[in-house]
Amino acid sequence: MRKPVKEIENVLQNHGYSINNIICEVMKTFKLKTLCRKVGFLKQDGYSSAEILSLMLMLPLMLLKSVHALYKSDFQKVTTMKKDSIYRLKNNEKMPWRALLIGISKQFQRLVNPTNEVDEKSAFILDDTTLAKTGRRIEQMTQVFDHVAGKKGSKLGFKNLTLGFFDGKSLTPIDFTLQVEKPLKKARHRKERFKKQRDPKSAGAKRIRECHVSKISNGLDMIKRAVKQGFKAKYVLVDSWFSSYEFIQTIRGLDKKSMHLVCGVRQDTRKYRYKETSLNASQLKSVLKSEGNEKRCRKRNIRYFEVLVDYEGIGQIKLYFCRFPYQKKFRLFLSTDISLSLLSMLEIYSIRWTIEVFFKEAKQHLKLGTCQSRDFDAQIAHITTCYLLYTLLAYFRRVNAYESLEGLFAEIKDELIEKNVAERLWELFDDLLQVVITSIAKSGLVDILEFRNSSEYEHLKELFVEFFS
Repeated sequence: MRKPVKEIENVLQNHGYSINNIICEVMKTFKLKTLCRKVGFLKQDGYSSAEILSLMLMLPLMLLKSVHALYKSDFQKVTTMKKDSIYRLKNNEKMPWRALLIGISKQFQRLVNPTNEVDEKSAFILDDTTLAKTGRRIEQMTQVFDHVAGKKGSKLGFKNLTLGFFDGKSLTPIDFTLQVEKPLKKARHRKERFKKQRDPKSAGAKRIRECHVSKISNGLDMIKRAVKQGFKAKYVLVDSWFSSYEFIQTIRGLDKKSMHLVCGVRQDTRKYRYKETSLNASQLKSVLKSEGNEKRCRKRNIRYFEVLVDYEGIGQIKLYFCRFPYQKKFRLFLSTDISLSLLSMLEIYSIRWTIEVFFKEAKQHLKLGTCQSRDFDAQIAHITTCYLLYTLLAYFRRVNAYESLEGLFAEIKDELIEKNVAERLWELFDDLLQVVITSIAKSGLVDILEFRNSSEYEHLKELFVEFFS
């Protein structure tokens, strides 16, 4: 019987890489094999899903960008598994990637918060990021707008809408959807995109349908699933894009109205009731100015108005008109928790920045968004494995007191470089030794050709590599 996971573990132990501690030990702690069986993440034959998934999770830690890169590198000796086994799993529409990710996130919380306490700053954070692609033939490919790039921000790719959970110390991804936006302009390009027949009831078909649903609807569905799975948070944090009336009303109705929403708000035509008068944001700001209610926060050097209003169908909320240093316009924030002062609201809202850090780290270190497979199922698999690995690393970092993911990866990279140097030195020594062996053998003085395949030769190699490691 094959034991590829054990095989991988042994190889990594023999090489002394940190990868072994980070993945093999943490996977045991998370009971990954058991979880795969529990959520139905199974294959009918060949290598098990857990075995293949273990190898997929290790790729970024080996500083490899793809499965193809693995089989072109020295790391191919880690396993006898062929690359087609990995590709088949990634392209399998039946794999419940969402259930696996939620299961890992729940296990993370059980490990770090066994009493299931709700931290005062715990929050669901919803945001999206652009995953740019170069392959126009990728399934469901569209043009998406990247606000970071400005006016010329339209590019090929997807919007990755992610729900993160901040437990007071760490942010972990719970769920995500891939969103499409503007269709490709040319009909020929749309026709050339990869197409695949799927069972309408399969997980992959459901993901395809989701990508055409609005981000607000998908975001609400993700939060509802998280609450149903037992995640508890005091706040939901979003930017102004998500702060529609429907979104605010739905959030306040979830989990027995235990969660509050803190968000940026557009200064649009929606009405708020203030002193028996319905006013939009601009009108309300003008009234507050005329009443002389402007305040100043010396700590942040912010000029602001803070006011309680009634929002029809939702109840009493607090609005904050803020003008930050070096800005001419006021920004508007909303909190359904009316007990929050301006500073408390800003402190809570600033937690939303953790998901931006998450996106940056996942792209920089875990190769998020680099999958160029034409199959949409493979895109989902790639993002999920990035998020699974991030969660495992978040746990490793938390229990080992690493300050950042960047520091953790720096240590891994240093060890890999040291090992590669040792192996290259051995190759140089081996080449020189081969010249000596050949010369002696040709002279006929000593029959030394057998030495090349002897146990003594292997022992010499081990000592050499160990010395330089």
